Amino acid sequence: MVQLPPRTFVKRAVTDSRAASDALIEPCYHCGEPVPEGVCLYTEIGGQARSMCCPGCQAVAAMIAGSGLDNFYRQRTAYSERPAASETPVREQYLIYDQPELTDAFCQTQEDGSVSARLLLGGITCAACTWLIEQSLASVPGVTEAAVNLQQSRLDIRFDPLVLPLSEIFTRVDALGYRPRPFQASARREQMRAEYRADLRRLGVAGFGMMQVGMFAVALHAGDIQGIQEQYQGLLRSFSLLVSGFIVYYSAGTFFRTAWRHLKQGALVMDLPVALAIGLAWLASAYATVSGSGQVYFDSVVMFTFFLLLGRFLEARVRQRHANNWFDAESALPDAVSLRRDGRWITVPRSQADQGEVMLVQAGQTIPADARVLSGNSAVREDTFNGEHLPRTVSIGDTIYAGTVNVEAALEAEILGSYAQSRLAALQRSVEVAETEKPRLAKMADRIASWFVAGVLLVTSATAIAWWHIAPEQTLWVALSVLVISCPCALALATPAALASAASALRATGVIVRGENALESLSRTTHLIFDKTGTLTEGKLAISRVELLGELTEARALQLAAGLQHWSNHPVSKAFSHIQPGEVFQDVNYKVGAGLQGKLDGRQYRVGSESFCREFCPALPPPPDEQRYWIALCDAQSPLAWIGLDDTLRAEAKAVVRSALTGGLELGLLTGDSSPQGKLLARELGIDDVRTGMEPQQKMQRVQSLQATGAVVCMVGDGLNDAPVLSLADSSFAVAGATDLARTQADFVIVDDVLTRVTDTWQKARDCRRIILQNFAWALGYNLSAIPLAATGHVPPWAAAIGMSLSSLLVVANSLRLNRSPAKEKGL
Repeated sequence: MVQLPPRTFVKRAVTDSRAASDALIEPCYHCGEPVPEGVCLYTEIGGQARSMCCPGCQAVAAMIAGSGLDNFYRQRTAYSERPAASETPVREQYLIYDQPELTDAFCQTQEDGSVSARLLLGGITCAACTWLIEQSLASVPGVTEAAVNLQQSRLDIRFDPLVLPLSEIFTRVDALGYRPRPFQASARREQMRAEYRADLRRLGVAGFGMMQVGMFAVALHAGDIQGIQEQYQGLLRSFSLLVSGFIVYYSAGTFFRTAWRHLKQGALVMDLPVALAIGLAWLASAYATVSGSGQVYFDSVVMFTFFLLLGRFLEARVRQRHANNWFDAESALPDAVSLRRDGRWITVPRSQADQGEVMLVQAGQTIPADARVLSGNSAVREDTFNGEHLPRTVSIGDTIYAGTVNVEAALEAEILGSYAQSRLAALQRSVEVAETEKPRLAKMADRIASWFVAGVLLVTSATAIAWWHIAPEQTLWVALSVLVISCPCALALATPAALASAASALRATGVIVRGENALESLSRTTHLIFDKTGTLTEGKLAISRVELLGELTEARALQLAAGLQHWSNHPVSKAFSHIQPGEVFQDVNYKVGAGLQGKLDGRQYRVGSESFCREFCPALPPPPDEQRYWIALCDAQSPLAWIGLDDTLRAEAKAVVRSALTGGLELGLLTGDSSPQGKLLARELGIDDVRTGMEPQQKMQRVQSLQATGAVVCMVGDGLNDAPVLSLADSSFAVAGATDLARTQADFVIVDDVLTRVTDTWQKARDCRRIILQNFAWALGYNLSAIPLAATGHVPPWAAAIGMSLSSLLVVANSLRLNRSPAKEKGL
């Protein structure tokens, strides 16, 4: 721990009946002031309970520790200022984030002097929240960029610290009604758990209350038909008032808060008429209960609340399903690195390794930093970047990259820079850039929501004014009928209900849907682009052909080759893992990047590259062709065989391509493999547009160029190198064997490794779009027909509530058609 100024201990006189002595007491861990006698305040920091002198210090320390920033206390060089003892203003609560020691964990200074910060926001519920935050911050002087990631409840903001302090950003976000804190993966998981529990409690209370009020409503309706004594009717209404009042306050409170939060910023959202309908219906029913006249609609209020909360709960669960899997590329690197210091090798945390130091990377180890090889020869698997499993041979002077795997021999290498300067970090930044640049396809409901809400409010107001002059005693009930019957529940459910139904049907077939616009974007796809290795192919080398050059049988040649490959951990050796080696070779020598040599029954054999084997056996002929990866088997006297390896085509690949072409899609192949394999595979499958040797940035540029021409692109991939383009494409698929980063950036994850799910999902998305259009047609048609009837007084509030409920149920029932089996879907 850093040594602090000499306020570390303070003397206090302690007197008892026998003697007086001085005792040393520990000061406040936050500000260093003496802890007053009798004060027992503690905050857990670094796994230990730390003494605090006042509630202000305790609150600030708890906020720092709760944000996962305990390192602040280990890095500080002086005690912090003691917070004011009085009620702390909002601005002062966040002043702590202006200290550099605290912000290093979630802020980064750019080359132009601006600062990029990442904040975790509590209280985000929908796309309207993201719009509100982004628009509010965009107008603040000093802010250059502000983007909200709804799935992760994350705000990425770039600002000029000379114009705008970070504490002011926290304050402004807080003023909008959200809870900002530094973004940490652990903090996000904790927040998600808290939000889930809160949502579940609200939903549970609403469901329980709906059953209770429903029973009272049945009794009241039966009493209206058969007759009921006034005192019993009043008692049932009073119980309904109390139960529904608590539900409106506790469960429906989220609608009122969201509506008020946006209304203060001049924005009209769907929650506004929802809140008005719930509030006015409850107030009118409460008035009817107190006055003993009129109808009560407590059951409609709680039912409406429950079903809206249920829809939002399910939507939030889908949105958060993969948020816990958000992948930080740096976490895949080793925590420690072996460095040569003072003539000996020592192990230190990776964060303490400096540029220019020499590190040791053992065979099989993930390389912790970008470096230049100083000693040794090996091969490095770089599928992290190019998607190909065949390793690259490296020797002195070559560059190796963080996140790749050293597969053959130990290397000594000079570190070229920190993680932030590495190629892996650049790839991760590409993912984040692609994520923010991804087209945000607003649903049709979102595009017309603000105008619809404004129209409903205007019609309701006009209706109330007109009826005030016609029949004042009917004004409230007619206006309420208009508000209830036009409540945008059906319109709001038109898209989510269909998307949820389609997502449920896809999940049953082995496809997980994530992302709000995934299905809608996929339904409009014009171009389907595939990666090669691990997507159209199995992603692993296999023996595809054996060309015998001597008298050996094919089985014997493979047995000899497998016997030598048994001594290697090179990816090529896995192609022979299913072959029983038989005899055990003696005196096996392994030449890095070339092959193996060993003795069996007094004869020397070699297996490996053409040059390695021809050096041993000059009579070795050239390989049969260049369409495969060939390795030779020979002894000192004669060549024995050429063994061709290939990446096996997936069994269903041809069917997928044929189905896509039949559906009118344009197909393309983007692969990091620079060998002829890509073009040969494309020719076999009938794909005309093929590009090989593509880096991640080049794949992104290709997709962007297609999008610039108006194409709607769907990308199918599996590797870390595919993650940026998966995120950038209008829609994307990750196959079952995909890396964690690829899975979290893709809109669809195929869990059962069946490639035909791509075209099946595309067809389901088209069906979903058709259902959504039907839902919109019904919702808008219903409102255009029902609102005039309600405004003219022909629909009482109870009938309006029934009409609104039936409208929503019809939308849901129509959406459930998407759950039909494939055999029945032709009738959609």
